Amino acid sequence: MTQPPPQQPRPSAPASRVAQPSQRRRWLLLALVAAAYLYPFPYHPPINNPNENVRFYMTAALVEEGTYCIDAERKRWGWVNDAAAYKGRHFSVKGPATSLLGIPGYAAAWAWGKAQGKPTDRHLALWLCRLTGSILPALAFLWFLLPWLGRRCGSAVLRDATWLTVAVGSLFYGYALIFVSHSLAAASGFSALMLLSRIPGDAQKARREAFLAGFFAAGVTAAEYPGVVITLALCVLALVQLRTIHDLLRFAAGAAIPTLAVMHMQWRSFDNPFSPGHLHMENVAFRAFHERGLFGADAFHADAAFQLLFSEGFGLLPLSPLLLFALPGLVLLAIRPVGRNVAWAAIAASVGLWLECAFLSNWRGGWTIGARYLAPLVPFVAWAALVGLDALWRFRPRLAEAAAVGSLAVGMLASGLPSAWYPHLPEAFDRPLPQLFFRLLEGGYVPETAASLLGVHGLVAALPLALIAVTMLILVGGAHTWPTLPLPFTRKLLMASPLWSRRLAGGALVAAVLLIPLIQDPSAHKRHAALDDARAFVIQHWHPPGHDYVARLRAQPSRSQADTIRLATLLLRQGRRAEAAKVLAELPKALAARIHTQSQPVPKR
Repeated sequence: MTQPPPQQPRPSAPASRVAQPSQRRRWLLLALVAAAYLYPFPYHPPINNPNENVRFYMTAALVEEGTYCIDAERKRWGWVNDAAAYKGRHFSVKGPATSLLGIPGYAAAWAWGKAQGKPTDRHLALWLCRLTGSILPALAFLWFLLPWLGRRCGSAVLRDATWLTVAVGSLFYGYALIFVSHSLAAASGFSALMLLSRIPGDAQKARREAFLAGFFAAGVTAAEYPGVVITLALCVLALVQLRTIHDLLRFAAGAAIPTLAVMHMQWRSFDNPFSPGHLHMENVAFRAFHERGLFGADAFHADAAFQLLFSEGFGLLPLSPLLLFALPGLVLLAIRPVGRNVAWAAIAASVGLWLECAFLSNWRGGWTIGARYLAPLVPFVAWAALVGLDALWRFRPRLAEAAAVGSLAVGMLASGLPSAWYPHLPEAFDRPLPQLFFRLLEGGYVPETAASLLGVHGLVAALPLALIAVTMLILVGGAHTWPTLPLPFTRKLLMASPLWSRRLAGGALVAAVLLIPLIQDPSAHKRHAALDDARAFVIQHWHPPGHDYVARLRAQPSRSQADTIRLATLLLRQGRRAEAAKVLAELPKALAARIHTQSQPVPKR
């Protein structure tokens, strides 16, 4: 009798518990992320973003005049909010770290202008400040983060998905693209944690890492004043991890550098090294916020605690759903016997900053993408999410990897798209994707990109970003397969396709489920004037102007009736009702009325 063929064993998690990336893969992933960081330039001058511009003004003042006073910059470029007034002069109220890192970029633009005998080009100077102050520090941090995550999980898929969630699938991406401090604080804080997690090592390496850990730990507060909670958690961790008084002194020496930078700025600006600028806010309403309680922390706001994490419009977790796995991951970190000190420091930093923000009277943070005050927590929460995913992977590897790929895809859409397009959302949008960004894509509104230098605008200019995103998802989906096989590319692809396709198909199903609450517009069944006004404001002040479908239709010397109908429909969908009424007047009344009716929200029955 012929014996039956042996049964195939059930797929299980690979035996290896460490998913250390190769150098080739690190460079490949970093190159893709760098392209995603360098290609778009979301720059909207009419917004006059105070979070960015007040830092930019301070950098310009330091380079051109050697002072922290921004009066000359406000006279040259216009008034900006988030300024402190003291003895008739004006200063930035922000921590100095980002402004100091922007000095090389601004100095290059300033020198270029002087060489040409022209004033400094603000557009070029801001891009260079973003490059040296935000983008390059973020990319350097991500280079070291990938192998650190790989040493703490058994799946390359989970490792890459978690890493890319931090890089391009969370608000870390948006705040690394502009000249602000949130992503810098995240990179600085988690860099300190990574260094302290490796100590003790050999003596010489431990000495260097202790110094750097202190520098980065204090750098969180130098970048972002509310980050003092993270700094304190890291200092306590240093007391536990560092075994000798000499290493503690090296940690303190490293911490002294950013601390003294903050004190110097406050001394030169406000005659007191211990006086932050928030005590001297020029804006009366903003000053009132900070005068409540302790620097604005007046009482616990339960709605803030919930919405900062779970709001579909700006919550940390729904917009980067891979981070939802941090909820079980934090518990697992707390009970693990190995590396418990580092784990508890990460938990203390995460919970501490979340609670601090829930006590703030101005917890929403204004026009933002996501919960911007929680941006420094992204890598901490991502590590916990990886731990949660890795626990699932041990028992259901396919499910865990499909969940990771699908969650990453949603994060790239819900957080990555707003980050690259318009990273300062008005608070009126409680579902940004359907209420604004789908309308922007429909209307052909695309921010400045590298293609703009070649005269390419509109949706065509967005294709490289879409290609980068698809490539990232394909690489994550095939992380265990074809990149490691010593075969020609096409054979690698064919051999890997069954597992690869199952992963991507499972990820697509997960993404569809997670997207449902994010793309359902609660305002779709009735008109909201605030939403229309906010959408119209964004679109009417879009930069660069003149390349969208409305502008192109208006530029036509003569329009057909079909083009007039399309123009009116676009204006109505964008909330520009006064402009739409003028266009509808060009059509027969019956047709205009039908178009107007069809563009109204359909009420629920």
